[in-house]
Amino acid sequence: MTIRFSSIIPLLAAMAGACSFSVEADLPDVEITQHGLSIPGVPKGKVPGDVSVSGSFTFSSSNTAWAKNMNSAIFVRQVTVTAQSGLENLDFIKSARMTMSDPALSESTVDIASYDRCDDRPSSSVIEVSMPTPIDITTLWSADRTVIALEVTGRVPEQTWSVDLTMKLTGQITYKY
Repeated sequence: MTIRFSSIIPLLAAMAGACSFSVEADLPDVEITQHGLSIPGVPKGKVPGDVSVSGSFTFSSSNTAWAKNMNSAIFVRQVTVTAQSGLENLDFIKSARMTMSDPALSESTVDIASYDRCDDRPSSSVIEVSMPTPIDITTLWSADRTVIALEVTGRVPEQTWSVDLTMKLTGQITYKY
């Protein structure tokens, strides 16, 4: 008895090409937190009054490839900044701005959140900014490198300080294999 594989091989190849694995899901609420985002202090004698300082971090495909390759629509719904490194509160922050950008494209910076402190706001170690309409970051999220920057203005501490930065994301993921 002889088995002929020559006629079955093209059939198997055609069937394998027609089959693919695909998953789609809604993301109702996913939190991504960067712990210990360092912000430089400013000696009091150097600049009188309010100053602006910033800190940033990078998401890259090397450490988030699983997440960056699984998206079809990603939106930021809320940003939370939480005091760390011995800060009792964030009352010294008069305004804050968070941006996302792709360093490979200079025109790709997107404003994610903006905060202005009200005079009658109670003391707090947390700043929370919710977006009335979620902000589409799909293109930035899928970039090889995504830089997330936080700029604050106010009477910042003299020593370097840190915060935890949390983004609440929503959207849909699609993964095809």
